[in-house]
Amino acid sequence: MLKFFRQFNNLILYTLLAFIFIIIFLVSEHVFNSFFPRVNDFSAYTVEAALIVIIYEPLRKLIELYIKKILYNYYYVRQERIRSLDSALSANSSYKELADKVTDKLRKILNVQQVSLYFRGPEMFSLISSTGGDGLISKKIRTDLLYDIKMMGVRKVFDVDDLLAFQNGTEPEFKLDVLKYEGHRYIVPMLKKEGLTGIIALSKETSSRYELTGEDKKILWTSLQRVGHTLENARLYAQLKKSATEKELVLSIAKTFNSTIHLEKLLDMILDSIKTIVPYDAAGIFLVNEDNQEIESAVIRGYDEQVLEDIKMNVGQGLIGHVAKIAKPVIVKDVSFDEHYVAVRDDTQSEITIPISHGDRVIGVLNLESDTLGTYHEGFLDILVALASEAGIAIKNAQLNEAAIKSEELHKEMEIAGKIQQAILPHEFPHIENLDIAGKSIPCQAVGGDFYDILKLNDSQVGICIGDVSGKGVPGAIMMSVLYTSFRGKVFEYKTTAEMVSSLNNILCINTAEGRFATFFYCTLDFERLVMYYTNAGHNPPMILKKSGDWISLREGGVVLGFLPDQEYRQMTKLIDHGDIIVLYTDGVTEVFNDRDELFGDDRLKKIISEHAHLSAKEIQNHIIEHVRNFAPDTDQQDDITLVVIKVEQQTPWS
Repeated sequence: MLKFFRQFNNLILYTLLAFIFIIIFLVSEHVFNSFFPRVNDFSAYTVEAALIVIIYEPLRKLIELYIKKILYNYYYVRQERIRSLDSALSANSSYKELADKVTDKLRKILNVQQVSLYFRGPEMFSLISSTGGDGLISKKIRTDLLYDIKMMGVRKVFDVDDLLAFQNGTEPEFKLDVLKYEGHRYIVPMLKKEGLTGIIALSKETSSRYELTGEDKKILWTSLQRVGHTLENARLYAQLKKSATEKELVLSIAKTFNSTIHLEKLLDMILDSIKTIVPYDAAGIFLVNEDNQEIESAVIRGYDEQVLEDIKMNVGQGLIGHVAKIAKPVIVKDVSFDEHYVAVRDDTQSEITIPISHGDRVIGVLNLESDTLGTYHEGFLDILVALASEAGIAIKNAQLNEAAIKSEELHKEMEIAGKIQQAILPHEFPHIENLDIAGKSIPCQAVGGDFYDILKLNDSQVGICIGDVSGKGVPGAIMMSVLYTSFRGKVFEYKTTAEMVSSLNNILCINTAEGRFATFFYCTLDFERLVMYYTNAGHNPPMILKKSGDWISLREGGVVLGFLPDQEYRQMTKLIDHGDIIVLYTDGVTEVFNDRDELFGDDRLKKIISEHAHLSAKEIQNHIIEHVRNFAPDTDQQDDITLVVIKVEQQTPWS
């Protein structure tokens, strides 16, 4: 019945229009004869004709709309739902959630058996979401330039057969034609200015009465272009968010790497950290013996140790030796086709191997294996290469420190270096009438990577800084000395804290090894006007306990020192009051774990400060250190502990 009406759609439309115009003509004739009898026929006909011309188009559209609503209600509703598809997508949803919502809604709106959404990558269409069907659908489909040209040149919903016919009789090998054999009938390209972003594949309708009309396809194509833009924006946002998260994660893990100088513990820590972000069924860190160029397994997961012992690898042999030689990462999506692969596990199907370097030398190799084909891809490279770089520094530091511990002479020299390092830190502080100041640094080893300084800049200002360099032992101590002496040499040259911090960042970038960094906080305290100017370069945010009991954290400023030169830093301003307590600290205070794996944390620190706020700055400092040590009494000091406590008072004699 519906097909009959659709065939005579225009006849019905214009019949109704003619009927309405006849009624309008008769009514207007009656009006003119009854109320305007002196008007001649020509004028009346002119008015009637003008009226019909004016109302023709809006009346035609109105009648067409009601015909759709009454005779083709299903098609009208379907088209309206297609038009509003993009408005139903929430901007707060993730890329995958949006894709799932699109495929689900399309399947319901169009009454098709299956909907699949593919994202176009450099070489492959990758399946993002699929709804309906039996689940047997290709996850990857090779791209084809001819198809791209066709879909971009003719902007419409394609029948699969029409699109495949563009090959002029040639048979593409495992490309978009696979969609036809999986039951898809239509392909809708999603375009942007730069090209094709993806496709949506639709299977046939569940019933012939739901068949898509030409108008349906036009509306569908237009609506899915808007949906495509929404999805592409969500994908790009997810990529940016992932990139930012990975950078934060690398910094966090890098700091974890530098929390130990024991090589075996460090290597275990590296594999544990990687497991949280990259999947593997077997993994190992293999170190290069510089004396004989043999590859030695340092720490492994999922391998048979005896099998590894029986296989002697040198640089250049096997996939691990090959990566150690070329100093470049290698991704193997199917190990059965790789000429360098040496079978150690029966279940391994894919592998990724990353060189671990220190300077320009490969000191080891990180190897991850999966029991699934194609597990590893280029998306893992950035974060694994970054982690391998941090691991290289930490491993080399651990190796150097282990060697240093074995040497009694070096051990004594370390003790001397520690004393020298402590000697250069301030022990007497400037006398300022309304400030009570205390500061202390306790290294966890003979030499430390923490430092602080307090010095009077002029008659109304005091400069205060605190810092924590990455790494421990000799490398950390050297970097700490560079930063401390640079601060002392430059502190009187700059008017703002931001300029001072920017200068120190450039000095570190020039004078330290790549991959080393330091967190740093610097403030100038105007003790007459009670104003603090500060810049925080990625350091633990200092706390201010206001007299009212409120807490303020000083977080703003910029990134850590030593990563990239010419970074922009900001100077921030805070008003302080009599009765305020300002506490600067390093992570050795708050990031301490006890034997129950509990973190000391910021809340405990705040509680201690609040409970002892009535005491002097030195007494508050001593209580904090005592609580930190009592929190983990059965473990060695885990990190350097550095504190600066300042009490703002009306009249406080120096203590």
